[in-house]
Amino acid sequence: MFQFIDFSTILGLALVLSLLSMFCLTFVISFFIINWDPRSQLIRVKFPLYIISSLICILFSFIPLPEVIVGNFWLFFITYCLIAVITSLAIKYITYKVVRLKKFCQISDLERIKNLLEVKNLKVYYPLIGGILKRKIGAVKAVDGVSFDVKFGETLGLVGESGCGKTTIAKVILGLVDKTEGEILFQDMTIPPKYSCYLRQKIQMIFQDPDASLNPRKKIVDIIADPLKNLLGITNELELRKRVLELLNQVSLKREHMDRYPHEFSGGQKQRIIIARALACNPELIILDEPTSALDVSVQAQILNLLKDLQETYGYGFLFITHNLAVVSHVADRVAVMYLGKFVEVGSKEQIFSNPTHPYTKALLASRSEIDPYNQEIKFVIKGEVPSPIAPPPGCTYNPRCTSDARTKDCELKIPHMIKIDEGHFIWCNNPPTSK
Repeated sequence: MFQFIDFSTILGLALVLSLLSMFCLTFVISFFIINWDPRSQLIRVKFPLYIISSLICILFSFIPLPEVIVGNFWLFFITYCLIAVITSLAIKYITYKVVRLKKFCQISDLERIKNLLEVKNLKVYYPLIGGILKRKIGAVKAVDGVSFDVKFGETLGLVGESGCGKTTIAKVILGLVDKTEGEILFQDMTIPPKYSCYLRQKIQMIFQDPDASLNPRKKIVDIIADPLKNLLGITNELELRKRVLELLNQVSLKREHMDRYPHEFSGGQKQRIIIARALACNPELIILDEPTSALDVSVQAQILNLLKDLQETYGYGFLFITHNLAVVSHVADRVAVMYLGKFVEVGSKEQIFSNPTHPYTKALLASRSEIDPYNQEIKFVIKGEVPSPIAPPPGCTYNPRCTSDARTKDCELKIPHMIKIDEGHFIWCNNPPTSK
């Protein structure tokens, strides 16, 4: 009934199984070696090195193949692993030296798209834990259903009092805080909970405190070179220094600044260094969290003019978070006014400053301090305190502080709805007051 299998068939089966096992083993080894270095992510996207390495290792594996048939398996296994490791390292090294990365490292004009960033019904609730059993007893509604978009080459100014949720929005976009509900799209692609290297490259942030944003133990050339190494895969020291010098020149710093430490710079120079680091990996969206609040007035003007020039040159999209209305009027194209986790008014810069409609926007503009040597009296102060985001008032959250003539009992009961004032100009109110 059974037929004897000749030696050639056994040899063929052994060869096939050997090739399959060698391919799987080579794939695992090559994938591990190539992926352990974050600098290789750019090359890994463009060139599947682990497949090339696997094929080359399989060709080399024909040399120790007779050892498998003879039965010396462990000698073959060790030899094969060494071949796979050496081949993967060699291919990786050669690729770094041969492949021209310059085209990926240069700043170029971005492709014009409709929406660079789009946020839909974003909610961020921080749970409150209490009691003996440590159960959830409430939530801090830091952001409660906001929607906005940032277009290519546009600056959206996000303004409001401290604690209204501006920085929380920035942290959610950057993946530093988990969202409770809503959707965030970057170039029409949903941002996943865990940021990819691509998103880390395309979305950058400029922080408020320049001192806390720089490593005091590193030189400036190393600080700016980190994203070039980790996100763009540049390893050549000469190329790194050349690219860092180009970035420093863009922010009006010189060659002698490269090898200094952060404590040797002024506040304005430190902020310029942070801007250069943010521009290093060719981003498309830059989030600025009150970047000029820690600087004096003259340096503020320099930084703001620098940001506007860079945006005009390269077309970056800016999400500019601040409570300084004078800064917003200088840099923003559109303005979103935020109060207690919600938007109350959105419109262009001209619409917000020339025709403020919501009572809170009017109160903010009236509270601006002006330089007048003949009249130094503060003209207007918003009455009351900001309600707690743990238990916000029912209806319109601004109604306890609202002094508008249009305020009615409905404001204490009904949630404000969106009202269109003009093209691109919206407010969230129950009874919109008449504009000036």
